[in-house]
Amino acid sequence: MKNKRSFRGVIMRSFIGYTFGIALTLLVLELLFGLLTWKNGMNFAELASSPLAKGTESLQVTLSVIWILITAAVYVIGIALFGRGINRKLMEPVRKMEEGFKAVTSGDMEIKLDFETETEFGEMRDAFNYMARRLKDAEEQRKRIESERMQLFSHIAHDLRTPMTTISGYAGALAGGLVEEPDKQREYHLAIQAKSGQMNQLIDQLLAYSKLGAPEYKLKLAKVDLVELLRVSCAALFGEIESKQLSLELQLPDQPVFYMSDPLEISRAINNLLTNAIRHNPSGSLLYVGLTDESGRIAIHIADNGAVIPESIAGNLFEPFVSGSASRSASSGTGLGLAIVHKVMERHSGGVSVLNAASPYTKEFVLDFPKK
Repeated sequence: MKNKRSFRGVIMRSFIGYTFGIALTLLVLELLFGLLTWKNGMNFAELASSPLAKGTESLQVTLSVIWILITAAVYVIGIALFGRGINRKLMEPVRKMEEGFKAVTSGDMEIKLDFETETEFGEMRDAFNYMARRLKDAEEQRKRIESERMQLFSHIAHDLRTPMTTISGYAGALAGGLVEEPDKQREYHLAIQAKSGQMNQLIDQLLAYSKLGAPEYKLKLAKVDLVELLRVSCAALFGEIESKQLSLELQLPDQPVFYMSDPLEISRAINNLLTNAIRHNPSGSLLYVGLTDESGRIAIHIADNGAVIPESIAGNLFEPFVSGSASRSASSGTGLGLAIVHKVMERHSGGVSVLNAASPYTKEFVLDFPKK
């Protein structure tokens, strides 16, 4: 890589070079003129100051004028070449950068400066191209976030419409006295209660997802025993596990495994995975919960032998309102559970993935915690 020259160095080198060139040109011309006047019996060095010799007055005047014109022409040409060189080395990059800034200002993020230079303009060119690339990436990210936000609003409206319609219809029927049988009234009341709970669950998960995505939200980190956290989470959902007659295999280390994390958010992620496994698998399914403590990471494993996740949605499973079932509308889930898990792990500099599990299980969710 060539060493960059400073603006001052380029100007000084050019000035010295052109000055030397002008002086050398005038010296050569003076020698040629001296030879010419010597052949005509005149001393060129004394041409301007010596008295005009008789019979040579006209020639001396002509030669003096020609010499003055040649000298002026040499200086003019030298200055013009000097200015052209400076313009090419300094002003041309300035013009290119001005055009680049105008293009970025007008919204053209595809602009790229590619002029050649040996001065600091090379660093400025590279900095401009880096800035333009970052602005382009930021604009693409903004558009992607805006698109995700619009999809989020659309899915929220979709998921709220069904329970709202049910609640409105049942409440209208009860208020209008259309349902007289006590058993039927109780059925309607229970349906309203269930749909209200579904809406509350959606709103709670939406608030959790929005909170985790806010830049100003800070985790409340503490030294947490992940083994105990898993035990507590499984115990809290043991009633649902029993009601679905699931066979739970729990493989946890005997010793505590500590990690700096937010216990509330990690519990939320674990509970979302366990709840999905319980609610979206048939009765009598197998459920596995384990933890491995390796040299470079800690991993929580939650596996089951339920239906395999379709390949068509496996790639975007952790995006908002995506469910592992073929039709999310037929499921009781809100579609935000796995997106929240992804956000929680992202906040902890970790990750979540879904893998094919070893028999007798079919799929396995893994929460990765990197050791720092």
